[in-house]
Amino acid sequence: MTHIETATPERFSALAPDPTADLDRLRRNLAGGSVRPEHLLVVTDPSVGTDVARVGIFTHEDGASLTYAFQIVPGRSDAERIYGVLFDGVAGAARSSGLGRVLATVVDADEGEPRAKRAALAAAGWEVDEDRLELEATPSASLRGDGIVEIDPSDPEVVAVMAAAMAQSLDGYDQDQVAALGPAAAAAAYRDMMARPGGPPWLAHRGPDGLDGVVAIMAFPEDWCLGYLGVAPGARRRGVGTALTNAMLTASAAAGVPSATASVAVGNEPIRATLTGVGFAVRSPRTDFVLSIADQVS
Repeated sequence: MTHIETATPERFSALAPDPTADLDRLRRNLAGGSVRPEHLLVVTDPSVGTDVARVGIFTHEDGASLTYAFQIVPGRSDAERIYGVLFDGVAGAARSSGLGRVLATVVDADEGEPRAKRAALAAAGWEVDEDRLELEATPSASLRGDGIVEIDPSDPEVVAVMAAAMAQSLDGYDQDQVAALGPAAAAAAYRDMMARPGGPPWLAHRGPDGLDGVVAIMAFPEDWCLGYLGVAPGARRRGVGTALTNAMLTASAAAGVPSATASVAVGNEPIRATLTGVGFAVRSPRTDFVLSIADQVS
């Protein structure tokens, strides 16, 4: 019978496709406090004498905690049961650490067994938080539009624009964060979650009345991700979002990045129209799940 237990970083990373790179990232996350040692979990199968699955809990700067680094060894016929063991372990680790809620994501195109993962989440009491779409585009080197500037994420104008945009957002994450923290604090926390030292500069649009739009770029080894696109309410429907998204694709092309990615809530029609209008296409459905620890029976 399989069972779950905490693991050393080395043991946890041994299940990754590239253990060396995974361990390097994991050690940085542990040093930065976004991952705790007690949040590294592996499932062991005594019948074969090896670890067969893993999961961790990652806590972002804005306080959002989510499962990550899911790995189940290929060829298991009991994937749904193993997912169940993993999710029970996550709930126990979160409860013992005082976490109030944990998020989990199913991106169909990236999962070996998306049906099994969804079924295990539902059986373990996780609820659907939001349906989203993962999008992808090929970067293109077009001319940067008028009004586009590079901006340091720490610039106070960035938070001001983000706060205004998040206060009137159709995105469930934005709405939840604004309700919990207020617009300014939610924007600052979200900014801090995405900003990376040495990462690509963020892009902004400066209109006649000042800064009125911002796009956050998050650099990954194989793609640059449009982590956030926000336009001040008073500047919407003027092409600001399109100009910023085009500028992001141009910056990605100039950096030689092969792919640009983005995520959008299914119900956020304006942002989806902006992204698809400049060349983004749907790569995969995605569902975000949430487990409210306070609602679980201990």
